[in-house]
Amino acid sequence: MNSSFTHSHRYIRIVLMIMLVLLSISCNRERPADYVDPFICTQGDHGQWLPAALVPFGLVELCPDTWPGSLTADGDFAHGGYDWSDSHIRGFSHFHRGSSGGTTIHDRAGLVSILPFTEIPADSFFINPIIPVDKKTEKAVAGYYSVYLPDDKIFAEFSATTRTGIHRYAFDKAVESRLFLYEGNRGGATGISCKKVDDHTLEGSVGNKYFVIKFDSPLTGIRIWDGARIADGSSLDKHDNGGIICEFGDIKGKPLIVKAGVSLSSIESAGRNLDAECPGWNFEKVRKDAFASWNKILSSIKVEGNNYVDKKIFYTALYHTCFLPVIQSDVDGVYPGLDQQNHKAEGYIHYDGFAFWDSFRTKYPLYSLFIPSVYSDIVTSLRDLYEQADNWGRLPGSDHPPHGADFKAAGKDGYQIFASCRHEHMLMVVADAYIKGLMKIDMNEVYPYMMREVLLQMPAKYDSVRYIPARPDQTGEYCWDNWCLAQVAKDLGKHEDYEYLMKRSEYWRNTWDPSIKYFRARAADGTWLDFPEDPAMNREKYTYEGSKWHWRWNVIHDVPSLIEVFGGREHFIKELEYFFDNDLYTAGNQIDLQAPFLFNMAGAPWLTQKWVRKILTEPIVQKYGTHGFFPEPIFGRVYKSTPDGYLEEMDDDYGCMSAWYAMSAMGLYQMCPGEPVYQITAPIFDKVIINLDRSFYKGKKFVIRADDLNEQNIYIQSSTLNGKPFERSSITHDEIVNGGELVFKMGKDPAKNRGSK
Repeated sequence: MNSSFTHSHRYIRIVLMIMLVLLSISCNRERPADYVDPFICTQGDHGQWLPAALVPFGLVELCPDTWPGSLTADGDFAHGGYDWSDSHIRGFSHFHRGSSGGTTIHDRAGLVSILPFTEIPADSFFINPIIPVDKKTEKAVAGYYSVYLPDDKIFAEFSATTRTGIHRYAFDKAVESRLFLYEGNRGGATGISCKKVDDHTLEGSVGNKYFVIKFDSPLTGIRIWDGARIADGSSLDKHDNGGIICEFGDIKGKPLIVKAGVSLSSIESAGRNLDAECPGWNFEKVRKDAFASWNKILSSIKVEGNNYVDKKIFYTALYHTCFLPVIQSDVDGVYPGLDQQNHKAEGYIHYDGFAFWDSFRTKYPLYSLFIPSVYSDIVTSLRDLYEQADNWGRLPGSDHPPHGADFKAAGKDGYQIFASCRHEHMLMVVADAYIKGLMKIDMNEVYPYMMREVLLQMPAKYDSVRYIPARPDQTGEYCWDNWCLAQVAKDLGKHEDYEYLMKRSEYWRNTWDPSIKYFRARAADGTWLDFPEDPAMNREKYTYEGSKWHWRWNVIHDVPSLIEVFGGREHFIKELEYFFDNDLYTAGNQIDLQAPFLFNMAGAPWLTQKWVRKILTEPIVQKYGTHGFFPEPIFGRVYKSTPDGYLEEMDDDYGCMSAWYAMSAMGLYQMCPGEPVYQITAPIFDKVIINLDRSFYKGKKFVIRADDLNEQNIYIQSSTLNGKPFERSSITHDEIVNGGELVFKMGKDPAKNRGSK
């Protein structure tokens, strides 16, 4: 054979192989889950997420608890137990809750923690086990986390299913392989109970978190840590600061596989969950399946364009909206209720772990388009909460102190299960699902509880004065709930309720001081209370976590009337422009998230397009933290693709801010749950494809296309919906879910006549 032909043939084969590899990489890069970076928002006080190995809404979030962030930091750091800046860990825990706000110094680690090691150090090590990690080796992708532990030369990897976590530890040869199992969070735990079942199995609990742990290598020894010393034994019973030391001998370089099934119902349920979801020892299969589960859910929305960094932020934001709430029912449907009894979810998955005050305004409108099946099951789960709750924290009968974590459905003596934060505006989440046709259950079952919630938030005793004394913020907020429930009452034919609730939905008017055109606190006798000399100050007197400027825009259920009390559209737009031009807007908190979309409703949609794009993609000045001015204004991007992913002091709050980013980046925002209408702005992507769930909606997909979009062409010049001219600055839920295509022609100059009526 001609040698030149042979070499040429080999060369062609090599080129073809390289092309196939590159094509494969290119194709894989197009998968939505490939854009996810779990390290975004994991550093310091910049979002408070953690790079856990988990699947969408998984009960297991398997992740290291870092030191010192999870133990000695103040309320600004490591809310979920992990801080990217730390280079030491305390263990790998199975239960976490990231993204929420901070408090004073306390233990923030997760629960049911395992720490691998080789040599037994001094006994004092087990009081507060801390070991270094090699940060350069730390890796996380959707459904997977790994890191190298240099002192003991252990490579640790993790993945998960909904109710199980799987560990793979690679120890050096000729060393003793050991694990330390303990509560993890010793500050908030109620002690650990654990016993050896056989040479491959442990079972136990930490509070109401039950576990069954299995090892692929047999135990060669087991001892206990009793809080003060190492002792012989193989069991603990509700032992504070205790733990189990598991020994496996020299496993001769073979990886040690550990799998843990968990449950909130019982040890038996934890075992059934483990057997059902992780029956074998194939770590790679679990890892692959976890990634696939993320890719499947994220593929419900596809974005196109050359802006890679924006895609990375977008898909990581979508990913973060799927951490909480968590699935709390077992594989057989059993879940624990607030009444401290086990129940069974028939025909749905039971979820819990909510922060509605934050997320009702962004996340659930996103779910209605993105994952309506999850939203539907969440609403059924809320029916369960309503039925099983024994009390609602401070209410009823309180004098309405400032907002806080105390307003939530709870069991007797305040009993909680896991991961819930606050429940204000829960009924609005239910009402929006009902109006959009997403409920599986009869609204008549739930309506009485929703009415009870309305009257707990703003009791009938205030009907005589028609506001909550000294609380213009709560008066305004609870008007939203009354308006929202009024729409449900109207649909159910409850006309008296409708009239009553609609009257209450206007109580905000009685806290509007027309002489200064701000919301203002009033005493019970009707006199106006003190008002700050500078309304830009955030003194948190009478209004929660915001200045009088921030709270000025909070009539989300009746924006036309808000515009009216400002003196009309011209005055409203002037004041709103001043608000943004003078850096009074706070992107880091929920109170004024709707503000940039108010321009739309006042007839100036080009200003919505301008400011939404700035917030999403450009550096802007931010003056406010959560509770007041920053020491110095911050100039930078609000949303970034780095571990300090969000503005300083900006918590994601159960995915609220991620959902705002995702919806706004798609060019949509629902002003008020209960009114199925989305405000429109220009997307930041050339094309957005929402793949609709055909089990709920008629349409197959809804496409948003921005022709000629670039960094200069940010303004909508004209638009069509399904080929016909479309001049509105809003679109209904039905218009989207019936399927179709919304096309924008983009240009560099504002089209001030478009959408101005």
